[in-house]
Amino acid sequence: MTIAVFHPGMQHSRQTALALQQLGRLAFYATGIFDHEKSPWRRATAIAPAGVERAVETIFARFATPGLDPALVRDFPLYELPERVLAKTGFAALARAFDRKANDRFGKRVAGLAKAEGAEALWGFDNSSLSAFTDPRSKEAVKILDRTIADWREWNAIVGAIEDTHGDWLDSSIRRAPRWLIERGEAEFAAADHILCGSDYVIETIVNHSSVEGVARKLRKLPYCFDAAGYGSLPHPRLRAKDEPARFLFAGQLSARKGIHHVLEAIDHLSPDEAVLTCVGPSQVPGAMLGKYADRVEFMGNVSRREMPGIMARHDALVLPSYFEGSAIVLLEAMAAGLAIVSTPQAGSGPSAISGIRVEKPDTELVAGAMKQLAQDRERLFAMRQAARAEAGGYDHAAYCHNIAALLSDMGI
Repeated sequence: MTIAVFHPGMQHSRQTALALQQLGRLAFYATGIFDHEKSPWRRATAIAPAGVERAVETIFARFATPGLDPALVRDFPLYELPERVLAKTGFAALARAFDRKANDRFGKRVAGLAKAEGAEALWGFDNSSLSAFTDPRSKEAVKILDRTIADWREWNAIVGAIEDTHGDWLDSSIRRAPRWLIERGEAEFAAADHILCGSDYVIETIVNHSSVEGVARKLRKLPYCFDAAGYGSLPHPRLRAKDEPARFLFAGQLSARKGIHHVLEAIDHLSPDEAVLTCVGPSQVPGAMLGKYADRVEFMGNVSRREMPGIMARHDALVLPSYFEGSAIVLLEAMAAGLAIVSTPQAGSGPSAISGIRVEKPDTELVAGAMKQLAQDRERLFAMRQAARAEAGGYDHAAYCHNIAALLSDMGI
């Protein structure tokens, strides 16, 4: 049975398409923007000045997936590029409105392609699958929904709790999920034959909140993979000397959703001789809140993907006490770089009890306690780093291909 994979722009969807191609099961991959050696973006920049060529290559390189056959890709830039331009130029509300309409039109386009090209199954992703799944032309196709985020009703309850204790950390961009998004999720659950989730947490939230009949029977766990490029040549972890501070890293959006306030509050529980902290990623908290920690924390801002392996290799542990995720791929990347992990169950799959410390919930005291344990016990920190590096192999692309093959067999596809 051949499978059509589709999403306007998510990196994870390209990894899924590549895995299915390698398994000989990919009918086609439909997306918004796809970069490859013969793409129009490359042809256009070939005659551009060097500075322009480098800038365009940097922008579009994130839409490339080496090994994914361009002949199996159906790309439609008009379903994705305008949204990104609007978002980058300050028109966030307009970008969200465009995204909603474009996803519906994109799904209908996919349904037509699948019918014309004989795809027997559709593999779509949350918030962009409904129109493809419900189109009459998809009636006979098996419908697989890859749900990459926990149930939004869970998030709406969490926001209230954050407001009560750390409301001044909530940026205006962090908002409750609207009713239409929740209803769309329910409709996708109902239309799907199978629902894939990257972590137990996502499964738990759907079971707890969804009213779709039989939804629990549709749910299956499929752990994510990370892109191993850039991690294979990193140095092996070393035992940090006791007279050196342990080096902790936070990577991702600096937002209350990801628990950045707990990490920053926690570092104040450790002396500068015990630990230092680096934060990498765009900020979604009021600037005044970060300013309080400017003397203690290095804020690097947003960096490119190619810089991250090197940054990670200079640190000992990643701290991600997230409130709400699908399953954070940064956990897997950090493990591949040989970092111990401090995380919450909500952050997602990856570290085990020998490669990290999982605190039971996002909480400053719990995070500080875990960081202090690692800072004061360098042998344990070193052992966790070694274990993390070894365990990361269970989340590389080869493992993802194996897991997909087993999943399809179990589903009878």
